[in-house]
Amino acid sequence: MNSTFPMLLRREFWEHKSLWIAPLVWIGLILIFSTWGVIQTHGDGVDAMVGAHSVEQMDLSDRDREQLQNAIKLPDDKKQSFFAFSFLAFFGLISVFMTIVVFFYLIDCLYTERKDRSILFWKSMPISDTNVVLSKLVVAMVVVPLGVILLAAITQFLIYIIVWLRLHGTAMAGVLPDWSFLAWLRAQVVALGMMVGGVLWYAPIAGYLLLLSAWAKNKVFLWAVLPPIALPILERVFLNTDFIARFIGERFAGYIHLLKVDPNAFEAGNGSHMPSVSDVYDAFHLSNVFTSTEMWLGVAAGAAMVFAAIRIRRYRDES
Repeated sequence: MNSTFPMLLRREFWEHKSLWIAPLVWIGLILIFSTWGVIQTHGDGVDAMVGAHSVEQMDLSDRDREQLQNAIKLPDDKKQSFFAFSFLAFFGLISVFMTIVVFFYLIDCLYTERKDRSILFWKSMPISDTNVVLSKLVVAMVVVPLGVILLAAITQFLIYIIVWLRLHGTAMAGVLPDWSFLAWLRAQVVALGMMVGGVLWYAPIAGYLLLLSAWAKNKVFLWAVLPPIALPILERVFLNTDFIARFIGERFAGYIHLLKVDPNAFEAGNGSHMPSVSDVYDAFHLSNVFTSTEMWLGVAAGAAMVFAAIRIRRYRDES
């Protein structure tokens, strides 16, 4: 197990190159467009304003000048809220993109090995079906989410450097927070907590997709998306109820509801209205997620479906 499992994890990245190529391309696009947005400031006096060495040199209204001066005078813990906002933005962009990648990976990973009959080779090896299926689950639910956190942290750091280089020596540099390792580390801790909660909450969906990948003989994508769409419609037509639709909606959106995010923590104004970085991170109530009975029932359901996928793989070796 100790030597085999890492090899199985590497196998997934060899056979499913989208797991590492897609996020790198996505990060590259984010960096390119972000860099262009920072550097390309010409027109309508924006370049002169960004390059001004003092607020007085900027062509601003009295109200805008006052707001900018208030932003520059903010204490560093409130300036760090911009740091938190940017990290959460990059974390969200990368997470949503990789959720799509993982969806296609999960419905494909067990189906493709039967389709191309490579399963016959792997079954000839002294590797259990449990290890094979669990390696795919770990890649989707552990390795990829950890990679998202790492990529978000690197992306934020690189863009911070780009912005600092663009604004260094200008009046606008006073709006930027100083780089804080503790704030950066806290961002990773918050992201890790959100990642663990999200992985546990969406475990039954991952188990469902793995089960379909192991069971479906063809058209696995349709098997993955049609039942959640068709069943609520059929229930509404024949029973005039919406229990299935509400159940599916709660499974997809329930995690956000459990976090009970405080919207006041994201209201950025001027002066004292700017939240501190602690207010931003404390807005996410992760304890609600880990004490939710519904979440743990979902984890149990996901485990049952993963077990079923293991049993199906054991007795099915061709599509």
